[in-house]
Amino acid sequence: MIDRLKKWLADSRPQAQLEQDEEVAVAALLSEVMLADGQCSAQELRRLEQLLARLFGRRIDEIHHWLEQGRARQEEAVSLYEFTSRLKALPAVRREDILLALWHMAYTDGELDPLEEAVIRQVAELLYIPHSRFIQLKHRAQP
Repeated sequence: MIDRLKKWLADSRPQAQLEQDEEVAVAALLSEVMLADGQCSAQELRRLEQLLARLFGRRIDEIHHWLEQGRARQEEAVSLYEFTSRLKALPAVRREDILLALWHMAYTDGELDPLEEAVIRQVAELLYIPHSRFIQLKHRAQP
C-alpha cells in the first residue's frame, strides 16, 4: 500500500518538475566529483557548466539555477543516494551519459584523483551500471 502511495505521488508530479529534479541531481553529482579531491579551479567550474549544458541541450547561461541548487543540495546531502535515486529509473543509455560526464569532470585537471574515482564508482553502483561499462566509460573519457 505504501508503495502504491509513493508511485501515485511520484506520478502526480508535473513533468517539468521531474526533469528539473534530474538536472539538479546531475549538477549535484558533478559538483561532488569536482570537490572530491578538495580542490576547485576555475577550469573545473567551466567544465561543470559545459558538461551540464551538453547533457541537457541547454546554453550555459540557462543552467546557473540548476548549478546553484545542485551545489546547495550537494553540501547538505548525507549520501549520493539522494541524487541517484532520482536517476536510476532513466534508460541505461542516459545513465551511462551521466557517468561519462562524471568521468570527464574527474579528468578536467589532467589527472584522476582516487577520491574522484571512488565517488564515480559509487554512483555507477547506485545507478546499476555494470562494472564492465564503468571501465569502458572511464577509458573513453581519458584525455
